[in-house]
Amino acid sequence: MLGERIAQDDRQKIELEVVSQRARLRITRLVRDATQANGPDGSQIRLVRINRFINLMNTARGGKIYRLEMWGDDYAVGEYAWHLGELELVFRRPATLELIEGLADLLAEDLLSVPDLNAILADDGVGIQFKWTNDTISVDVVPVDELPDEPIESSEHTNMRKLFDRMDRALEAQDWPLAVHTAASVFETLAKSVVTNPNVQSQSLGSWFQLYRNHSNLSDAILDEIKDIFDRRNTTPLAGHGSMADPSTTEEEARTMRELTRTIVRLERALSTISTQVSTT
Repeated sequence: MLGERIAQDDRQKIELEVVSQRARLRITRLVRDATQANGPDGSQIRLVRINRFINLMNTARGGKIYRLEMWGDDYAVGEYAWHLGELELVFRRPATLELIEGLADLLAEDLLSVPDLNAILADDGVGIQFKWTNDTISVDVVPVDELPDEPIESSEHTNMRKLFDRMDRALEAQDWPLAVHTAASVFETLAKSVVTNPNVQSQSLGSWFQLYRNHSNLSDAILDEIKDIFDRRNTTPLAGHGSMADPSTTEEEARTMRELTRTIVRLERALSTISTQVSTT
């Protein structure tokens, strides 16, 4: 569609992707480097460049545009302080879809490098890549069957959309214990996107759940539910490990769990956005 960078059929898929805070920090670092300027007017030039990044990202989110105005021969000190602070937040606030649209606009303006952004997303396990098509930036959503298929017992960061696909296939096969295991993996991946501590990225969520609780914006009741589902992965017969006992999970529980995981993933991202906005007011 003219003027769109993301195909309509891909928008819901992108909403299921989670871009970790670590990846967002790496993007912020790219922009810090890209806005540097030398010479006697270097600080002023850098301010103008930062303003351009901020406004393009805010436009993608439907936010306000900040009009930068010079007073005399320079900008007010407050302008420098606000822009430097805003730069640290502008990639943390957006939901995944808004972030990808904003990044596509930055690429279209030749403000960032396609290979650099693609590398960061790939390293983060995000199934999204940018490319130039007929002199226009487009967004490719990697098909689920082309995403790396982590071993079921893996505690490494796994693509969220891949996990939801695995859960749907488990439900189709009436494998209720696998649905429990996959829901737990979704929450583990979500937690690793919130807690950027590299020491926990290859560890099971159970060993550092309190750290996630400290960083999460979810209520204690929801976090308790997440912990309960995660613990069930280790106690439910056939949920990722062999057992002679009969599966205890019912179809109703498995299907409820599927909807709950999707809701919680979206809620964590939405509350994170609100929290970031409040901290700047």
